[in-house]
Amino acid sequence: MKQILSIRHTLSIALMIMLLASCSSPKGLVFANREWSVSDYYGQIIDKDTTYRMTFGNVLIPDPLTIVSSSDSVAKYPGMDGFLADILHTTRLDSAEILFYAPEMLTMFVKPKRAMSPLRPSSVSSPMSDEKPFTMWVNEGDIEDWTRSTTEMYTYTYFNKRKKQFLIVDFYDYGDTPIAQITVFQSRNKSTEKMNVKETHRRSFSVVYDVSKFMRDIELWAHQVEIRRARAFANYKIGQEQKIRKR
Repeated sequence: MKQILSIRHTLSIALMIMLLASCSSPKGLVFANREWSVSDYYGQIIDKDTTYRMTFGNVLIPDPLTIVSSSDSVAKYPGMDGFLADILHTTRLDSAEILFYAPEMLTMFVKPKRAMSPLRPSSVSSPMSDEKPFTMWVNEGDIEDWTRSTTEMYTYTYFNKRKKQFLIVDFYDYGDTPIAQITVFQSRNKSTEKMNVKETHRRSFSVVYDVSKFMRDIELWAHQVEIRRARAFANYKIGQEQKIRKR
């Protein structure tokens, strides 16, 4: 029923189009209100009481890094609240608790408020405890319960050509806590300009690549999809390390 995810299948994930109807009025955002800092030693973002450590992969992290993790921080960027609420609504995570959003790293981590309703994912990676989890493409005709186990990662993709936005959502367990890692690819537009997010060497919103034109930049997107998956695997393992440390 499921096939090994090849490069062609990887591109298929990036090209999966879900044309979305306009969203209803977004609900209020819920923040975990944790304080975050970037550790030069770990090369990771860590909250104040070290409950969470997250990696962005083998990349240079801007200093300072823009981190949106509270009502006060989101208020600094006009329109950011609506932007994040729309992302959560699109990905069926309206009520999720936002741990943080780092625009320059194209990444948001959230804690779903409740167990996700069974829904067929784009791909399944398992077992997550392996050095290189086995990732499988899910065919449209596959019929299963689609209730994620703790050893699996479910991946969903959302593409909106009008908004020039591509979202990849990875659901996995961080320690014993279900987590959603959202990768946000958003082309620059009037709304993102109004946010006035300060940028260093990394761009929060793409000015070079048009998210709506996958076929023109197909190699770029295949590469980005693979990088994002590797980052999710790494964060799963960090979560397991944190669980053992706290014992």
